[in-house]
Amino acid sequence: SAGVGSKCLPGDYGFDPLNLSTKDYFKQVQNFVLKLLPSKYGDDNDSTVDAGAALPLVTKPYSDSERPPALILRDYREAEIRHGRLAMLAAILWPLQEIIDRLFIPQSFGQSTIIYGGVTLPFISLFMTLIMMLLGYLDIYAASIKDIESGDAFLPGECFWDPLRMLDGAPDSMKRKMQERELNNGRIAMVAVFSYILQE
Repeated sequence: SAGVGSKCLPGDYGFDPLNLSTKDYFKQVQNFVLKLLPSKYGDDNDSTVDAGAALPLVTKPYSDSERPPALILRDYREAEIRHGRLAMLAAILWPLQEIIDRLFIPQSFGQSTIIYGGVTLPFISLFMTLIMMLLGYLDIYAASIKDIESGDAFLPGECFWDPLRMLDGAPDSMKRKMQERELNNGRIAMVAVFSYILQE
């Protein structure tokens, strides 16, 4: 069965000392938020809905017993990949921002740090915001494809976007190696960005 140490997912080294991969915190938080939202039609037992009415936006939360361990692990891997992608961008753009500030506004550089709202040029920050918006759009685009074509049977982090066609026709072994490299680089980048924050 799929789980930590089963080698079903790339980058799985069997390391989960706190056994977090079996704790469905994602679904627990989602259910908690859904319970806070008002139901569009009031009582869940009331099945009478007008013929022309739209479907309810808030559905009844699933119980924790309906989530197999493989889906729990998949959600954690999906979150890890997304955070890793953002961290890889931040690990490059954060030092680049400081280099540009040192070159173009040396009189203001060093008076305060970026994380504490120091004076900085806006170009790199705007570029990072644009990239984050693009990643958000890709998440929405990928989610629509997953709902239509694959349901729950999809690879974590798959966004169905490869403009350079780097993996077209590539064997499965090569695709797995590329996924492992992305995951490992993302993990290193998350540690690097965390060290940036501690240093600031």
